[in-house]
Amino acid sequence: MPAPVPHRTSLEPQVLQDIHTEVLTGIPYNSAAQYHIHYGEGSSPERFGTACAWQTFAVGERVARRTGVQVEYRVGGRHVCALHDDGDTLTVLDPYLMHRAPLRLPRADAVDGTVLGVADAYPIRRRPDGSPVPSSLRAAWEPAGGVLRLQYLRYSPRLGETVAHRAYTMRPQETVHELPVPAPLVRELLLHPEQNNLSIRAVHPDDGLCEIALPFTADRRGRLADAQALITRDNQGTVSRCGERDFDQELERVAEALFATTDEVVDHLLSAAALYDAAAPLGLDVPEYSLENA
Repeated sequence: MPAPVPHRTSLEPQVLQDIHTEVLTGIPYNSAAQYHIHYGEGSSPERFGTACAWQTFAVGERVARRTGVQVEYRVGGRHVCALHDDGDTLTVLDPYLMHRAPLRLPRADAVDGTVLGVADAYPIRRRPDGSPVPSSLRAAWEPAGGVLRLQYLRYSPRLGETVAHRAYTMRPQETVHELPVPAPLVRELLLHPEQNNLSIRAVHPDDGLCEIALPFTADRRGRLADAQALITRDNQGTVSRCGERDFDQELERVAEALFATTDEVVDHLLSAAALYDAAAPLGLDVPEYSLENA
């Protein structure tokens, strides 16, 4: 493949849409995968998904392979998004934030120095009357300074309103300069105190979101690999616990989305939890994982 050309080259929007959809639906978010790669057997099936930054890298790799254009990897905290700037429009590609289409921010749309944009995102939840409420990714970009702010919002059936769920500020001087990311840095990040669970979140073929998670708590260190501690969240964000009928149904949906068996999904999470348990310092203070319905 020829060397990637500067990312100000114009690209067909449909090419970026196809790549974004391919990763969003085909490489789910999976916070357990990197433990298998860096603390375990050295690999994890692609169909099981990968951590958020590696979802973004998968987008960038596909853009480079199919177009010869290199995206920019912008960093905000522990998060990474992919950006393509053709000189007229900045396009945001961020599968972790689950927007359904690339978020385009034309320079010509700037008002008082800021371009605002929004894209529908997963999950698409429903109000009590059955009407759909898509999640959304909002962006505010300052072309002069390059600062990009992203906010992911989704509907809360419990509260009956749309609420902010994630927010990141991406500054132009904070980028990923080296790929693959050095293994020692990855191993350090995997033991960050903010890591309070392992989870797999996927877009099911029926277009609904499904998720299974294993929360971490300090009183269970040394025995985190416990299937009874697993929970699921359905498209509405409702939590079910192991042993409940709804849990089994959601676990089956996760397995279908991954083209795996339910036993494979559970084993993937539990074995990653055992790897974390063995590697993480004892006494690590992790934040409480919320078991509240969305």
